[in-house]
Amino acid sequence: NGSATSEDLFWKLDALQMFVMDLHWPEPEFAKHLEQRLKLMASDMMEACVKRTKAAFDAKMQKSCKSTDFRVPLSVCTMFNVLMDAKKQCSKLCVLDQ
Repeated sequence: NGSATSEDLFWKLDALQMFVMDLHWPEPEFAKHLEQRLKLMASDMMEACVKRTKAAFDAKMQKSCKSTDFRVPLSVCTMFNVLMDAKKQCSKLCVLDQ
């Protein structure tokens, strides 16, 4: 799907959140605070990933020749997959459960 770096980032963010959740903190306030901090951190990291990928995607598309026989490079497909995967993972990693 995406790049190895983005796949690794999403996996590590998920693993960290699952690890902290599995600790079952005895103090509910502290547990909620940790969850919120991890969600904010995941949001910041994913935003940075998406911004860099989008900038690279736009730059690659600007450089490409637009003719009737336009072929999409594999790197552009990979960048698109990273952006779609980030959108999918965002609802899981960045949104606090209500």
